[in-house]
Amino acid sequence: MDVISLYSLIALISAIGFLIGTVLLIVSIVMTAKKKKKFVAGIISGIVLIIAGLVFVVFGLLNAMLAGVKAVVEIIPTHTSFTPAEGSSPISGTLKIDGNEVAMPCTVTELQNLGYDTDYEWFNQNIYMWPTDNKNGRFETPHFQAYIDNSYGYDSNDHVKGSDQISAIKIQRECDITFEFGDLQYGMSKDAFIEMYGAPAYEIDHPTQGDFLYYVGENDTIYRFAFDHNYTLFGIMYGTSEYMEYEMNGLYH
Repeated sequence: MDVISLYSLIALISAIGFLIGTVLLIVSIVMTAKKKKKFVAGIISGIVLIIAGLVFVVFGLLNAMLAGVKAVVEIIPTHTSFTPAEGSSPISGTLKIDGNEVAMPCTVTELQNLGYDTDYEWFNQNIYMWPTDNKNGRFETPHFQAYIDNSYGYDSNDHVKGSDQISAIKIQRECDITFEFGDLQYGMSKDAFIEMYGAPAYEIDHPTQGDFLYYVGENDTIYRFAFDHNYTLFGIMYGTSEYMEYEMNGLYH
Protein backbone atom coordinates (compact mmCIF):
# COMPACT_ATOMS: atom_id res chain seq x y z
CA MET A 1 0.00 0.00 0.00
CA ASP A 2 1.41 3.42 -0.96
CA VAL A 3 1.58 6.37 1.41
CA ILE A 4 -1.39 8.22 -0.09
CA SER A 5 -3.61 5.12 0.18
CA LEU A 6 -2.50 4.51 3.79
CA TYR A 7 -3.39 8.02 4.96
CA SER A 8 -6.64 7.92 3.00
CA LEU A 9 -7.55 4.67 4.81
CA ILE A 10 -6.73 6.28 8.19
CA ALA A 11 -9.01 9.19 7.30
CA LEU A 12 -11.82 6.83 6.27
CA ILE A 13 -11.62 4.70 9.43
CA SER A 14 -11.46 7.86 11.54
CA ALA A 15 -14.54 9.24 9.80
CA ILE A 16 -16.43 6.03 10.64
CA GLY A 17 -15.29 6.32 14.29
CA PHE A 18 -16.43 9.95 14.30
CA LEU A 19 -19.90 8.94 13.05
CA ILE A 20 -20.20 6.12 15.61
CA GLY A 21 -19.14 8.51 18.37
CA THR A 22 -21.68 11.10 17.24
CA VAL A 23 -24.52 8.55 17.22
CA LEU A 24 -23.45 7.19 20.62
CA LEU A 25 -23.27 10.68 22.10
CA ILE A 26 -26.71 11.66 20.77
CA VAL A 27 -28.35 8.45 21.99
CA SER A 28 -26.71 8.78 25.41
CA ILE A 29 -27.81 12.40 25.79
CA VAL A 30 -31.38 11.56 24.72
CA MET A 31 -31.62 8.62 27.10
CA THR A 32 -30.19 10.70 29.93
CA ALA A 33 -32.66 13.52 29.18
CA LYS A 34 -35.54 11.09 29.41
CA LYS A 35 -34.15 10.07 32.84
CA LYS A 36 -34.38 6.42 31.99
CA LYS A 37 -30.75 5.96 32.79
CA LYS A 38 -27.66 8.11 33.02
CA PHE A 39 -25.44 7.07 30.17
CA VAL A 40 -22.37 8.90 31.46
CA ALA A 41 -20.03 6.29 30.02
CA GLY A 42 -21.77 6.59 26.66
CA ILE A 43 -21.48 10.37 26.67
CA ILE A 44 -17.80 10.27 27.56
CA SER A 45 -17.11 7.53 24.99
CA GLY A 46 -18.96 9.48 22.32
CA ILE A 47 -17.01 12.66 23.02
CA VAL A 48 -13.70 10.78 22.96
CA LEU A 49 -14.59 9.08 19.66
CA ILE A 50 -15.66 12.39 18.11
CA ILE A 51 -12.47 14.21 19.14
CA ALA A 52 -10.22 11.31 18.14
CA GLY A 53 -12.09 10.88 14.88
CA LEU A 54 -11.76 14.55 13.95
CA VAL A 55 -8.06 14.61 14.81
CA PHE A 56 -7.27 11.55 12.72
CA VAL A 57 -9.52 12.56 9.83
CA VAL A 58 -7.63 15.85 9.56
CA PHE A 59 -4.30 14.03 10.07
CA GLY A 60 -5.09 11.47 7.38
CA LEU A 61 -6.42 13.94 4.81
CA LEU A 62 -3.60 16.45 5.28
CA ASN A 63 -0.92 13.78 4.99
CA ALA A 64 -2.60 12.27 1.93
CA MET A 65 -2.68 15.71 0.29
CA LEU A 66 0.94 16.43 1.21
CA ALA A 67 2.03 13.06 -0.13
CA GLY A 68 0.19 13.78 -3.39
CA VAL A 69 1.80 17.21 -3.73
CA LYS A 70 5.22 15.72 -3.00
CA ALA A 71 4.68 13.07 -5.68
CA VAL A 72 3.93 15.75 -8.29
CA VAL A 73 6.78 18.03 -7.22
CA GLU A 74 9.26 15.17 -7.43
CA ILE A 75 8.44 14.87 -11.13
CA ILE A 76 10.14 18.26 -11.58
CA PRO A 77 13.54 17.95 -9.86
CA THR A 78 15.52 20.98 -8.84
CA HIS A 79 18.07 21.94 -11.47
CA THR A 80 20.83 24.52 -11.28
CA SER A 81 22.67 24.55 -14.60
CA PHE A 82 22.42 23.36 -18.17
CA THR A 83 25.08 21.38 -20.00
CA PRO A 84 24.69 19.51 -23.29
CA ALA A 85 23.84 15.83 -22.94
CA GLU A 86 26.65 13.37 -23.54
CA GLY A 87 27.13 12.97 -27.28
CA SER A 88 25.09 16.08 -28.11
CA SER A 89 26.28 19.57 -29.06
CA PRO A 90 24.72 22.99 -28.36
CA ILE A 91 22.05 23.97 -30.87
CA SER A 92 23.40 26.60 -33.25
CA GLY A 93 21.56 29.49 -34.83
CA THR A 94 18.93 31.98 -33.68
CA LEU A 95 15.23 31.28 -34.01
CA LYS A 96 13.35 33.52 -36.45
CA ILE A 97 9.83 34.72 -35.69
CA ASP A 98 7.92 35.86 -38.78
CA GLY A 99 11.28 36.08 -40.55
CA ASN A 100 12.97 38.17 -37.84
CA GLU A 101 15.88 36.90 -35.76
CA VAL A 102 15.04 37.58 -32.12
CA ALA A 103 17.97 36.98 -29.78
CA MET A 104 17.66 36.84 -25.99
CA PRO A 105 17.74 39.05 -24.06
CA CYS A 106 16.13 42.02 -25.78
CA THR A 107 13.81 44.87 -24.79
CA VAL A 108 10.14 45.56 -25.39
CA THR A 109 11.11 48.46 -27.66
CA GLU A 110 13.38 46.23 -29.76
CA LEU A 111 10.46 43.88 -30.39
CA GLN A 112 8.29 46.85 -31.33
CA ASN A 113 10.96 47.98 -33.78
CA LEU A 114 10.67 44.58 -35.46
CA GLY A 115 7.00 45.26 -36.17
CA TYR A 116 5.13 44.07 -33.10
CA ASP A 117 2.68 45.85 -30.85
CA THR A 118 1.69 45.31 -27.23
CA ASP A 119 -0.74 46.68 -24.68
CA TYR A 120 2.11 46.75 -22.11
CA GLU A 121 -0.09 44.82 -19.66
CA TRP A 122 1.87 42.43 -17.46
CA PHE A 123 0.06 39.14 -16.84
CA ASN A 124 1.56 35.96 -15.35
CA GLN A 125 5.06 37.41 -15.90
CA ASN A 126 4.53 38.02 -19.60
CA ILE A 127 3.16 40.50 -22.09
CA TYR A 128 1.48 39.64 -25.39
CA MET A 129 3.01 40.80 -28.67
CA TRP A 130 1.25 40.81 -32.04
CA PRO A 131 1.94 42.21 -35.54
CA THR A 132 1.61 46.01 -35.61
CA ASP A 133 -0.58 45.93 -38.73
CA ASN A 134 -3.22 43.82 -36.96
CA LYS A 135 -5.20 45.77 -34.36
CA ASN A 136 -7.88 43.27 -33.38
CA GLY A 137 -6.52 42.60 -29.90
CA ARG A 138 -4.04 40.24 -28.37
CA PHE A 139 -6.37 37.23 -28.17
CA GLU A 140 -7.89 37.56 -31.66
CA THR A 141 -4.72 37.93 -33.72
CA PRO A 142 -1.56 35.88 -34.20
CA HIS A 143 0.57 36.57 -31.14
CA PHE A 144 3.38 35.32 -28.97
CA GLN A 145 4.27 35.78 -25.31
CA ALA A 146 7.33 37.69 -24.13
CA TYR A 147 8.49 37.11 -20.56
CA ILE A 148 9.81 40.01 -18.53
CA ASP A 149 12.93 39.73 -16.38
CA ASN A 150 11.92 38.60 -12.88
CA SER A 151 13.78 41.43 -11.17
CA TYR A 152 11.15 44.02 -12.14
CA GLY A 153 8.63 42.52 -9.71
CA TYR A 154 5.48 43.68 -11.46
CA ASP A 155 2.04 42.85 -10.10
CA SER A 156 -0.76 41.51 -12.28
CA ASN A 157 -2.15 44.14 -14.70
CA ASP A 158 0.79 46.50 -14.15
CA HIS A 159 2.14 48.20 -17.28
CA VAL A 160 5.69 47.48 -18.35
CA LYS A 161 8.06 49.98 -19.97
CA GLY A 162 9.66 49.87 -23.40
CA SER A 163 13.09 49.64 -21.80
CA ASP A 164 12.21 46.52 -19.77
CA GLN A 165 14.25 43.45 -20.62
CA ILE A 166 12.64 40.43 -22.25
CA SER A 167 14.26 37.26 -20.92
CA ALA A 168 12.25 34.64 -22.82
CA ILE A 169 9.75 34.21 -25.64
CA LYS A 170 7.18 31.48 -26.20
CA ILE A 171 5.39 30.61 -29.42
CA GLN A 172 2.77 27.90 -29.88
CA ARG A 173 1.08 26.18 -32.78
CA GLU A 174 -2.40 27.60 -32.10
CA CYS A 175 -1.14 31.21 -32.13
CA ASP A 176 -0.34 31.01 -35.87
CA ILE A 177 3.04 32.75 -35.54
CA THR A 178 5.51 31.42 -38.10
CA PHE A 179 9.01 30.42 -37.09
CA GLU A 180 12.20 29.23 -38.73
CA PHE A 181 14.75 27.12 -36.92
CA GLY A 182 16.62 24.59 -39.01
CA ASP A 183 14.23 21.91 -40.28
CA LEU A 184 11.87 22.11 -37.33
CA GLN A 185 8.13 22.30 -37.83
CA TYR A 186 5.06 21.87 -35.67
CA GLY A 187 3.73 18.34 -35.58
CA MET A 188 7.07 16.60 -35.93
CA SER A 189 7.52 13.61 -33.65
CA LYS A 190 9.66 13.58 -30.54
CA ASP A 191 11.69 10.67 -31.93
CA ALA A 192 12.43 12.53 -35.15
CA PHE A 193 13.37 15.61 -33.15
CA ILE A 194 15.86 13.73 -30.95
CA GLU A 195 17.31 12.01 -34.02
CA MET A 196 17.91 15.46 -35.50
CA TYR A 197 19.30 17.28 -32.42
CA GLY A 198 20.49 14.52 -30.11
CA ALA A 199 19.57 13.89 -26.49
CA PRO A 200 18.26 16.90 -24.54
CA ALA A 201 20.19 18.60 -21.74
CA TYR A 202 17.15 17.99 -19.57
CA GLU A 203 13.67 16.49 -19.90
CA ILE A 204 10.43 16.85 -17.94
CA ASP A 205 7.67 14.39 -18.77
CA HIS A 206 4.83 16.13 -16.93
CA PRO A 207 1.67 14.06 -16.22
CA THR A 208 -0.74 16.80 -17.36
CA GLN A 209 1.16 19.39 -19.40
CA GLY A 210 3.18 17.23 -21.78
CA ASP A 211 6.80 16.37 -22.47
CA PHE A 212 9.40 19.16 -22.36
CA LEU A 213 12.90 18.85 -23.81
CA TYR A 214 15.53 21.47 -22.90
CA TYR A 215 18.53 22.11 -25.15
CA VAL A 216 21.55 24.34 -24.76
CA GLY A 217 21.85 26.99 -27.48
CA GLU A 218 24.47 29.52 -28.42
CA ASN A 219 25.12 32.76 -26.52
CA ASP A 220 23.77 31.53 -23.18
CA THR A 221 20.37 30.66 -24.68
CA ILE A 222 18.26 27.69 -23.58
CA TYR A 223 15.51 26.24 -25.76
CA ARG A 224 12.46 24.38 -24.46
CA PHE A 225 10.58 22.26 -26.99
CA ALA A 226 7.11 21.16 -25.89
CA PHE A 227 5.49 17.93 -27.08
CA ASP A 228 1.87 16.98 -26.51
CA HIS A 229 0.65 13.59 -25.24
CA ASN A 230 0.96 12.23 -28.77
CA TYR A 231 4.62 13.31 -28.61
CA THR A 232 4.36 15.83 -31.44
CA LEU A 233 5.91 19.31 -31.28
CA PHE A 234 3.41 22.06 -30.41
CA GLY A 235 5.44 24.84 -28.78
CA ILE A 236 8.85 26.47 -28.40
CA MET A 237 10.12 28.64 -25.58
CA TYR A 238 13.61 30.09 -25.44
CA GLY A 239 15.42 32.54 -23.23
CA THR A 240 18.45 33.28 -21.10
CA SER A 241 19.82 30.37 -19.11
CA GLU A 242 19.04 32.18 -15.84
CA TYR A 243 15.38 32.66 -16.73
CA MET A 244 14.94 29.19 -18.21
CA GLU A 245 16.40 27.55 -15.08
CA TYR A 246 13.80 29.45 -13.05
CA GLU A 247 11.09 28.47 -15.50
CA MET A 248 12.04 24.79 -15.51
CA ASN A 249 12.19 24.37 -11.74
CA GLY A 250 8.53 25.31 -11.50
CA LEU A 251 7.37 24.77 -15.09
CA TYR A 252 5.63 28.11 -14.73
CA HIS A 253 4.64 28.61 -18.35
